[in-house]
Amino acid sequence: MTFKTTAQSLILLSLLASWIPSTGIAKPNSYPGEHSTYKAPDPEVEARRKAQKQKRIELRKQRREERRLRRLNRQNNRSN
Repeated sequence: MTFKTTAQSLILLSLLASWIPSTGIAKPNSYPGEHSTYKAPDPEVEARRKAQKQKRIELRKQRREERRLRRLNRQNNRSN
């Protein structure tokens, strides 16, 4: 590498390093402590979110079972 390309690379790296915000690099608290900015989720919203997730899981299980039954029916029809 020539001096010019090396210098350009170093300048580019320094610009990129200065552009990254320092808060993005900082490690968050490992647990919600007394002086933490952690806010506990609203129990009502959390319960609603869990219920929606469980509903999606059940629908996914139903679709999976329906596909499995269709495959079995097709295989049984082919063998007869």
